[in-house]
Amino acid sequence: MSAVWPWIAVALTLIVLSRAFGDNPVFRLSQYLFVGLSLGYTATIIVTDVLGKNVSDAVQKGDLFLAIPVILGLLLFTRLGSQQFSWTANIPLALLFCVAAALAIAGTLRGTLLPQLQISLFSVSQLTSEPDISVSIGRVVLLIGLMLVLLSFNFTRQTTPDAQPMGRGLARIGRWWLIVSLGIVFAGALITYQTALIDRILFLSRQFGLG
Repeated sequence: MSAVWPWIAVALTLIVLSRAFGDNPVFRLSQYLFVGLSLGYTATIIVTDVLGKNVSDAVQKGDLFLAIPVILGLLLFTRLGSQQFSWTANIPLALLFCVAAALAIAGTLRGTLLPQLQISLFSVSQLTSEPDISVSIGRVVLLIGLMLVLLSFNFTRQTTPDAQPMGRGLARIGRWWLIVSLGIVFAGALITYQTALIDRILFLSRQFGLG
């Protein structure tokens, strides 16, 4: 049976690569299979490793706070069948969305904005003390790029007519800087996809005895 699995992988790889010749039912079937397996695996992990262990530990310790998430989870099932009490599902959904929004905002501030400002301030303080001239130039470029990108997000109207050309010019440079940065990110993603494609091609060549 173990010898069959590599050929199943070969078949699935060829099915996925068939998308290059256009959309087809076999490729859509592989998508459904991938989504179904992912959801099944995620549900299994949640039930066995998250809910099962936490519920068993809470029951053994006599933790009454376990009833709160259990009740909120059961309220979600009121959307099934009769819609008479479906409004009660809005309570856990509202709590879920609020917590997710709070985590997203806090993650953006603590994981992106504040570290970026900290690195920029560190770059300014280390410009003169850095012996390597290339590192100093890189920090200057980083600081200038950060300020230009932030200026490009200025959507307010300038009150001073003389400041408009300069502000518009800096904002335009900042937008182009942002476009180039996004292009570099997309190029990195494309290289990742190409690497995965090369790996699949090498896998197929080894399976068919070509490499």
